[in-house]
Amino acid sequence: MATRDKPVDSADPAPKRPMVSTQAVLRDVRARIASQSVLPGSRLPEEDLAQHYGITRAKAREVLATLEDRGLIERVPNKGAVVVPVDMETTYRLYEVRESLDSLTVRLAMQHARPEDWVELQEWLGPPFEQSLRDGDIEAHVNTIMRFRDRLAELAANPVLSDLIERIYERTRVTMRRVALLPGRADTGILQYRDLLAAMVAGDYDRAERCVRALNQGARDSIQRYKDYLI
Repeated sequence: MATRDKPVDSADPAPKRPMVSTQAVLRDVRARIASQSVLPGSRLPEEDLAQHYGITRAKAREVLATLEDRGLIERVPNKGAVVVPVDMETTYRLYEVRESLDSLTVRLAMQHARPEDWVELQEWLGPPFEQSLRDGDIEAHVNTIMRFRDRLAELAANPVLSDLIERIYERTRVTMRRVALLPGRADTGILQYRDLLAAMVAGDYDRAERCVRALNQGARDSIQRYKDYLI
């Protein structure tokens, strides 16, 4: 497990994996930041990234530059690249933006989805979605939510929108995991996601938009109420 004082490679002694693709390395590091395998405040030295993934230092610099552009790391004097700490005020603002992007995503997805797409999404939000929560598997629960959201973005078929959404999701996923642990929040979220999907299947955009607002407002209310415990 990463710490605030250890670089990524010394924090995670997993065997090196040969990754020649910069995008593959970038996806893996982003996932580790999102899941907090690499904690906020952890250092990401260029040399350690290169050694850990078996890539050149030039590719490691490219990965760090992209992570910085996406707001996931920052350059700190005398430390170098550091994973950005969770800032509740910024996160709250990101959720405000996310609500508008979600509304547009839902609208476009409803225009492009085929009947078989709805069946697939209904399966994802079926009993296993609820069971993962009962089993205490928060990671699986959040992964289902992200899978659902990513699929809606695909159905929306708008690359510009997808890029904006991905940037927002990356910066809010840590908070999503923490919010899911708050009393009653995950249970409410299950009902809200299912209501949203039901509205989309019915072709009722007005209702779907209300569901989007309820989902995001519920998350913002939880952030505001428990902000001292979410940091």
